[in-house]
Amino acid sequence: MKNRHGISCRSQAPGERPHAAVPLVSWSGGKLSMRYNRCYLESAQRFPDIPRLEPTDVELFDLVDALTGSPELRLKVDFEVGDLLFLNNHAVLHSRTEYEDFTEPELKRHVLRLWLAVRQGRDLPPDFWGNPHSTGGGPGRGGVAPPTT
Repeated sequence: MKNRHGISCRSQAPGERPHAAVPLVSWSGGKLSMRYNRCYLESAQRFPDIPRLEPTDVELFDLVDALTGSPELRLKVDFEVGDLLFLNNHAVLHSRTEYEDFTEPELKRHVLRLWLAVRQGRDLPPDFWGNPHSTGGGPGRGGVAPPTT
């Protein structure tokens, strides 16, 4: 990938660009962090100012998809009522599978996602989110900031 950056499409404020160049992988504080969403990377190709994906980019995406889809490296979680799952989006690649929901309101699936910014969390380089990503949860992290006391 050119400059080892991907393009992340994101919500934007008026006047902001709808995409940002962000590193796909980064070493910081001795830890590897990765952000990969192939749909976003390919979707960004609709913008004329985005560098075109090269065959080596597609080859890399295919490799990541193959590795993350392999049974040897994948953990399948079947959620039960009341289950909680905490994971670090910078350290764990994850996805969701299709599901069929009930039509009855009392049986419908209810999922709550909450992005938390952990105090003394993983170091991330300043460009990890591209241009200013969010004002909540600490510098560029997004999420819900922990209390200061």
